[in-house]
Amino acid sequence: MIQREVVIVLGHGSRSEEATRQFHEIVDTLRAQTEAPVLPAFMELAEPSFTDAVAEASRLGVRHVLVLPLFLFVGMHIKHDIPEMIAQAGEANPQLSFELRAPLGADPRIADILLTRLKADLSPREA
Repeated sequence: MIQREVVIVLGHGSRSEEATRQFHEIVDTLRAQTEAPVLPAFMELAEPSFTDAVAEASRLGVRHVLVLPLFLFVGMHIKHDIPEMIAQAGEANPQLSFELRAPLGADPRIADILLTRLKADLSPREA
């Protein structure tokens, strides 16, 4: 079956090996739950770069790249930097179309996770 779409999960990147490992855990979880190829990418400080992920998408022969930013809020990276990266990738790879999805944002499920963790922290501890 020929894939027509690839997902690039885009993170900021960090020098921290633990942060990079956690990012890849999220990508692996997403990859296990979708049929489309899922590729990791970082803006800076870690590998693979966004350019590397786009090159891999091109090698896979897909036509559409869905960019999922693993960012909490709409900030300068979401408003300016990432769209600029995507525009440059589109110019360098005219056979590909790109679609940038929204960051996580104020999703109530994030508050649910925080509340669950808070309740665990506030629960009575055994001495």
